[in-house]
Amino acid sequence: MKISPTIKKIISMVLAVSMAVTLTVSTSTATLADDKKSELQAQKEQAQQQLDAIQEKIKQNQANKENAEDLKEQYEAQTEVVKEKISIVQQYIAQVQQDIVTKEQEIEQKQKEVDQKQAEYDERWAGFKERLRAMQMLNDGGSIALLSSATNLYQLLTFADTLEQISSKDEEICREIEAERVALEQQRTELENAKAELEANQAELEAQNAELDGLRSDLAASIQQQDATISAADAQAEALAAEEEEARKNLDKAAAELDAYLNAQVDKYSDAALTCSLNFGPALPSYKYISCVFGTGGHRGTDFAAPGGTAIYAVADGIVTDATYHYSWGNYVQIYHGKDDEGNTYSTLYAHMVSAPSVSAGQNVTKGQVIGYVGNTGYSFGNHLHLEMKINGVLVNAANWIPH
Repeated sequence: MKISPTIKKIISMVLAVSMAVTLTVSTSTATLADDKKSELQAQKEQAQQQLDAIQEKIKQNQANKENAEDLKEQYEAQTEVVKEKISIVQQYIAQVQQDIVTKEQEIEQKQKEVDQKQAEYDERWAGFKERLRAMQMLNDGGSIALLSSATNLYQLLTFADTLEQISSKDEEICREIEAERVALEQQRTELENAKAELEANQAELEAQNAELDGLRSDLAASIQQQDATISAADAQAEALAAEEEEARKNLDKAAAELDAYLNAQVDKYSDAALTCSLNFGPALPSYKYISCVFGTGGHRGTDFAAPGGTAIYAVADGIVTDATYHYSWGNYVQIYHGKDDEGNTYSTLYAHMVSAPSVSAGQNVTKGQVIGYVGNTGYSFGNHLHLEMKINGVLVNAANWIPH
């Protein structure tokens, strides 16, 4: 049957419109998917940042507590040293006080000896003066009567000598007593000087004791302050632990939503006729060491430390379901590898690539094909490949399935 030109024109217009609508719907769907992914990534990023901020507070709070505990330990050690010094100083003070009492007793005894010598001297001096007065009376006329009473020449000659001897002896005894008194006075002065020195030592020791006691009080106040800091840190740690738990829940929720999205991306290709032989190949030609294993601290995958620029291989045939940038994974690729004989699905994710992936979403890849290169993008601290593996949409330890 021959189709008229008019009908052909109408059919062409319908096909054109249909293709336009199809393209528009396809473009719109892709745009919505990208928007949803960006939203989920943003939510997870925000949750991660909140958790990181809380964990940083916990770390800082713990550091403050440990610093307070260290300071408290130092103050307590210093307090023990000060207490020991105070004990020694107080022993010295007690000894000096005893020495002062002893010196006071010696001074008192020496003063008694001085007073006794002074009394002896006064007594001798009084007798001496009495005899001098008597001798003076003899010189004034009484001596003639005494001389006339002499019975012989010897008495007459020795009378004057006797008087002179008596006077000289009195003077000698008085000088001796005075010298003894002066010596005793000197001894008493020396004892008083020694006592004054002891009192000065006591005053100095008491000043040291007061200073040490003040230092002990300051240390006690410092210890009390550190105890308050430690108690506050404990209270803050408890509050932060609750905040961390809540933030972790939010992060887990955001991660689960992102995982659901990534799984949905895989589900788009679940009807593809892909059979996973489970004959996985290595993701890298070589690597230095495994820097982080699956499950450590909630780690989602296995990290292989390798030089930047090392080629990354697809571990099996598959379809690229995602190839873009993520704040944590950096540049990454996700591949769906199909189903095994029992109907289990397999997918892998390769993260922290140095630059944009070598493949794009929807592209078929073969085992051993280069999909990107090792880098340090996203939340990373050194060149490495972060490799994840999912079976039926659930994360598993990739190292148990993929040779390395």
